[in-house]
Amino acid sequence: MKQFLSISLVSAAILAALVLAQDPSGVTRDGPYWVRTITGAISRSPLQGLRLETVGNVILRGDAGDRAVYTFKAHVRARDQREAEALLRELEVKIGMEGDRAYLTIRSGRPVSEGAELSIAVPRALRQVWIATDGGSVQASDLDGDMEVRSAGGQIAVDGVRGAAEIRTGGGDIEVGSVGGPLRCFSGGGAIRVQNAGGECWLETAGGEIFVHQAMAPVHATARGNIRIDRVAGPVFASTAGGLIQVQQADGAVTAESSGGAIQVNAANGVQCDSAGGAIRLRNVVGAMHASTNAGSILAELLTGHRIQDSVLSTHAGDITVLIPSNFAVTVVAMNGSPGAGGRIVSDFPEIHVRTASQPGGTPVVAEGALNGGGPVLHINVVGGTIYLRRQK
Repeated sequence: MKQFLSISLVSAAILAALVLAQDPSGVTRDGPYWVRTITGAISRSPLQGLRLETVGNVILRGDAGDRAVYTFKAHVRARDQREAEALLRELEVKIGMEGDRAYLTIRSGRPVSEGAELSIAVPRALRQVWIATDGGSVQASDLDGDMEVRSAGGQIAVDGVRGAAEIRTGGGDIEVGSVGGPLRCFSGGGAIRVQNAGGECWLETAGGEIFVHQAMAPVHATARGNIRIDRVAGPVFASTAGGLIQVQQADGAVTAESSGGAIQVNAANGVQCDSAGGAIRLRNVVGAMHASTNAGSILAELLTGHRIQDSVLSTHAGDITVLIPSNFAVTVVAMNGSPGAGGRIVSDFPEIHVRTASQPGGTPVVAEGALNGGGPVLHINVVGGTIYLRRQK
């Protein structure tokens, strides 16, 4: 998403022509705080874009109007009204236009407490909205165009955006209800949760989890915690430093990497799964299966009517169990290289012949055979566990 160009103050004559209204009211008392409220409006036709730079929290919503109407409240603690007025007088509000795009900038020479808040209603038909706050939360909803939101560390919630969205926060959670176009999210330490995305998603958090309910295009997810994806109309690329990766259904291939957690795929068009220290479970996979774990078991469930391609399952410290329907056409080549007498291959299929080493306790143990005339080759390799070839009931 393109950012607005930096813009300087327009002249007083231009400001008058824009019909900009601003009402800097006085300072009032609200419990332990002194409050200054500033209201205003930006009226310009056509108004195609808006850039907001402020302090504190932001609440933005789109409506059917043709102008942007805002209210800004700043809170401070002070000994008396005179001190409060001196502190709040340092608030600086700048409004201007560049072409058909407006900007609203609010700055303060001193901190105005965590209670500062900007509420603004804007035309829903805006093509672009850009929001930046020094550290507060942001809630933005109901826009037809594109949106970009940045916070130094607050929570961000976005919903009802028909265009593309780019969201970045230094450490808060990101909540996305519905975005119609491509979606980019980054959090320095919070969770990312997406309900519905109409375009391709790039999601990254340096310290939280990622949850995606539905996406109509590919999903790229990188996290330090768990990753859960319910439904994707395309491929999935997921990577975590130590959590669980769970993909319920992907119309494309699933590529998953975990440095210390389990991986579970319940439906996909091909998988490439690698875990440094967790179990892998695969079910309802069409196409090639490539799964490897350094320290965990693998369970692969083959289903009638879901033809696989040549595949490899491998673990260095665990068991591998493959559930195979009686009418499934596949060629199995399995090898257990566990040291000593611990290497076993247990098969429910007489067509798969198990050959033990010529000397007791020798390795490896090998099993090969073609089921139902044979088909794609399923390679199974185990060190430090047992291979189970089970007939699916």
